[in-house]
Amino acid sequence: MNIAIVGAGISGAYLGRLLTDEGLYADIYDTDNQDTACGCRSCGWAAPVGIERYLADVDLHLDDYLMGALSTMTFEGLAAKTPLCTINKPFLVSDLRSGLTVFQKALGPREAGAYDIIVDATGISRALLPPCRSDLVMPTLQYRVIAEPLGNEPLGAAVSGNWIPGLGYLWIFPLGAGEYHIGVGGIRLDTHERIMELFFQELARHYRVTPVCSCRGGVRLASPYYSTPFSVSRLRGDGKPQLIIGVGEAIGTVSPFTGEGIIYSLDCGRLLAASFPDEKRYTSNVMARFRWMKKERETVDYLLSDGKTTGPRLRDRWRFYRNARRSGIKLPLFEAFRRMGGLSRWIENP
Repeated sequence: MNIAIVGAGISGAYLGRLLTDEGLYADIYDTDNQDTACGCRSCGWAAPVGIERYLADVDLHLDDYLMGALSTMTFEGLAAKTPLCTINKPFLVSDLRSGLTVFQKALGPREAGAYDIIVDATGISRALLPPCRSDLVMPTLQYRVIAEPLGNEPLGAAVSGNWIPGLGYLWIFPLGAGEYHIGVGGIRLDTHERIMELFFQELARHYRVTPVCSCRGGVRLASPYYSTPFSVSRLRGDGKPQLIIGVGEAIGTVSPFTGEGIIYSLDCGRLLAASFPDEKRYTSNVMARFRWMKKERETVDYLLSDGKTTGPRLRDRWRFYRNARRSGIKLPLFEAFRRMGGLSRWIENP
């Protein structure tokens, strides 16, 4: 098979490494035109420490990319123990690409005709697949800052929805050496700059904050169920068949509640490599593995619906709690039910 992967981010580069280990060699195309200081778009670089087992699959080690351990994090004022960490995503992507054949250019029509299978790993742009049957994208704005405490208390990791007038949240992720990713994302939100301005004013009461860089982005919250089709077949100019198949955020492997997608993109790449090139088996496996994302998307749709007259229902609060437990975040059940919905600001004030 002649294989091309379009996109050399987390999912594309990881898949390329896994296929290589199976004796399948792919040409990778990546324009690398993010136009950001780090080469990545708005992403907090946070992931569960469980990412270690995925890195081990390609002979990489978490300690080489670890920036900070988020052993505790504040959720709407409630402190919780977590198994989360921040990783150096640009370095990780660079090492994943090592040893792969990467062309720093777009895949043109003439080159595309040479491949039997093309993998769409273009993330939020979903450049090669048809549109999702029901897409949902959350715009984001993130700053990398240096935050020096004016007292003795360093800035801690936190997630809060109280700053967002609608469905979304603000995050603070330590990167080590006094640096942080601080960002905001919200559905139907167009006041990102104003929210960040107000938050930095509040932060300035206790910290000296120096911005390093900033970037805009978007996160696909559609869930895989609503991101179908995962694959399409077409004929090339010579009449031979060609399969286009998606992986990672291109097919919605991101938690609709939290926007967490790094580890799920790796998991999706593993599923595709294990079933390659059987697209039907792959689709079935993705649907089964990430079926909980469909339920989270249904909650998001409910909270966004115009006919809604109450805040989160019991099932929605349970899904918030389950999301926390799935990530290993230890929240008391009652408090989680009461506060986790605060990420939408509808739990106390419908």
